[in-house]
Amino acid sequence: MEEIPEDPDLRRAWNQLVKKVERPEVFYTYEWALAVEHAYRAFFHPLLCLAYDETESLCGVVALAQDSDASRTSFLCATTGDYCDFLSLPEDRFSFVAAVLAELRKRNLGAVTLTNLPADSTTVAALRQGSAQNGYHCFARTAYICAQVSLSKLEKRPGENNVVLPGRKNVRRALSAMGKEAPVRLDHARSWDAIGPILPQFAQAHVARFLATGRVSNLARPERRVFLELLAKLLSESGWLALTRMMSGNNCLAWNYGFQFEDTWFWYQPTFDSDLERYSPGFCLLAKVIEEAAENPAFSVVDLGLGAEEYKHRFANQSRETLYVTLRASKAQHVREALRYRTAEALKTSARAEAGARKIERWLLKLRESARSEGLASTLRQLWKPVSKFLWSEEEVLLFEWDGSALPASGFGRLEKLDLNRLASATLHNVDDSATLEYLLRAAARLREGNAEGFGFEESDGVLVSFAWVGAYDDVFLQELGAKVEAPSEDSVVLFDCWSPVRGCGGAAFGQMSRLIEERMRENGKKIWAFGGASNTPLIQNLQNAGFQPRWSLVRRQVLGSQKINRRISKVDGARAEEAVVRT
Repeated sequence: MEEIPEDPDLRRAWNQLVKKVERPEVFYTYEWALAVEHAYRAFFHPLLCLAYDETESLCGVVALAQDSDASRTSFLCATTGDYCDFLSLPEDRFSFVAAVLAELRKRNLGAVTLTNLPADSTTVAALRQGSAQNGYHCFARTAYICAQVSLSKLEKRPGENNVVLPGRKNVRRALSAMGKEAPVRLDHARSWDAIGPILPQFAQAHVARFLATGRVSNLARPERRVFLELLAKLLSESGWLALTRMMSGNNCLAWNYGFQFEDTWFWYQPTFDSDLERYSPGFCLLAKVIEEAAENPAFSVVDLGLGAEEYKHRFANQSRETLYVTLRASKAQHVREALRYRTAEALKTSARAEAGARKIERWLLKLRESARSEGLASTLRQLWKPVSKFLWSEEEVLLFEWDGSALPASGFGRLEKLDLNRLASATLHNVDDSATLEYLLRAAARLREGNAEGFGFEESDGVLVSFAWVGAYDDVFLQELGAKVEAPSEDSVVLFDCWSPVRGCGGAAFGQMSRLIEERMRENGKKIWAFGGASNTPLIQNLQNAGFQPRWSLVRRQVLGSQKINRRISKVDGARAEEAVVRT
């Protein structure tokens, strides 16, 4: 079957079967598979395998997916579910797995990759036996070690029911600090009416948190947000979803998009307000979730899922291993798969070697993507640029001062000071613009450093369409040019690292933003400067249109990687040239 049919009878039979497997998981449910298919249908073709016994009762289910070119088959929920498996009674597993593999071979599917298969599942042995019977070569390796908290193993205070958790004194202090206005409490949204209004805030907080750590959240992708929304609608009907918030009054401190299924409370996708990072709100939220779960006899486990974050291991008292299993019809592909894994394991013995290998891998991946999207010739030209620049290059950098001209009335939009939430919003609007994503990650890092002010120009619809930074004159030139250029006066600041996304308004937005920044700097008693490469004609034009006038230029030469900025200043405006002093 090449779709997940919206059939209430199938839904009921499927979920009944889930509860009969060795270790039922919410990821195995009909609702999960349906949400994945609807949210990600543009990326794969579903392949649903159902088995029925002699009474026409459903006795086997596995939801698979094929790439658009049918070159690879995997679990349908591999990229969303922490555990994936073939569903059947344990005694039927060998025959069901063998039947599925026979069907895959009949369809000439020679590459099957099964990720996040629990190592303790009967399926592992069934795959090894079934692959040999159907012409596949099976290779299995550890994928993840999922940390878990067995509630029965937790220590309790003598004469009390309260469990003893790590860092409890620090947690109490942090909760007290975060709850100055109102006591900290947990709030669980379980119905769609309660969950729906919270999801956008959760998504933005998650994106902001990832930016703060130099990464792009998967929630920046619209299909991921659609998936979580659909999943919430479906699972909330059965009471299996709990969107937990740690609150102080009306302020949300941390979130967990999680599940309460059978005897397990699942810690699936947490995040917290990055402004509260010093209080470890995520750690505090998990501590309170474990305490609440320990008080409820319906729960026996808090599963912390995929990911080897240090804070999880502070709570964990048991674990569950998952496997990455490949089935290859080609012996050569099978051997290559095994060799790749053995090589990766060998590299892990040296942190430096592993880091170098990962860096090369990322570079090769980026190179391949560039060649695919821009063509080989263009990619080779891009590769040559840094090489030629290292060998020899000469660049003239023009320095501009705002001429103090009167500001025209603002035609549209407004100036906003950048923070993580505004960068997160910009990420959501530019997720397919890789260059802008790189800029936003750089901007997030600069926010954490705190040595410059960031600004964005916001249109009437609330979307940021242009960005810029203002920093101390000496610091900016030292960072950007690698040379100390003494400020003409103590009140001088520099406009730098300006950017407009592809979808932005270009020069119009930049000009309006620049004028508003100039006005704000003037109100603060600052004189604003800017600079740009003489060859960057669009930037130079935008600066001049915004009221900046050229004052002088610097000539920067690089020979075999060594930089030299001439002390002789190429005069653009002779009356002001003597004000620049350069030290290399």
